[in-house]
Amino acid sequence: MDRSSHDSIVSRRTALQAGTIGMLGLGMNHLQALRAGSTDSRSPRAESVIYIFLSGGLSQHETFDMNPDAPENIRGEFQTIATNTPGLRICGHLPMFAGRSDRWSLVRSLMHPNTSHEHGHTIMLTGRTQLPPGYRPRAAQATDWPGIAAVAGEGLRLAGRAALNNLPPAIVVPESLRLAPAQPVPGQMAGSMGAMRDPWVIDASPHRADTSWGAPTA
Repeated sequence: MDRSSHDSIVSRRTALQAGTIGMLGLGMNHLQALRAGSTDSRSPRAESVIYIFLSGGLSQHETFDMNPDAPENIRGEFQTIATNTPGLRICGHLPMFAGRSDRWSLVRSLMHPNTSHEHGHTIMLTGRTQLPPGYRPRAAQATDWPGIAAVAGEGLRLAGRAALNNLPPAIVVPESLRLAPAQPVPGQMAGSMGAMRDPWVIDASPHRADTSWGAPTA
């Protein structure tokens, strides 16, 4: 199969654009117009995406936004180091990241209007700031917005690449995100797209036993 043909169907850039326009309150019908206005003529090369979702996140003051000139009670406690990118400094404990700053982007403008962890999880997992009708923050429902993994998997299915290398098109590891044993966070599954579009979830975390949620296994 010609690589350029299937890259243009579901590329990493397309997936990121789809999630971003949802956060901006736009629809998929705006994507072609955004592409037409782009001056970037490079062809995307990536054929897969790893979306690392950290519930609670890393502390920005100890990683990428340390505010070294801020007052002592605000700035991070560690020293900063220079990166390959002029003017960009990050935590001194991340030297390998610093040496590869030409291969990643730091986005400080991404935000959402909710202070609730539950709402924030759903927004970041679906790419949509507006919560779905009948939303319940501690119960996944069939009316929830579909998660990014489900949308990407469906895109690959429609492109005829649903079983690339005999693997499912979208996989969630090492566990589904839950606020409590029976309270999965909405936005991880296919939701309104139907359960048949759910990503393949592998609950294999060594830090959560089935009999004692949250406790590490022996």
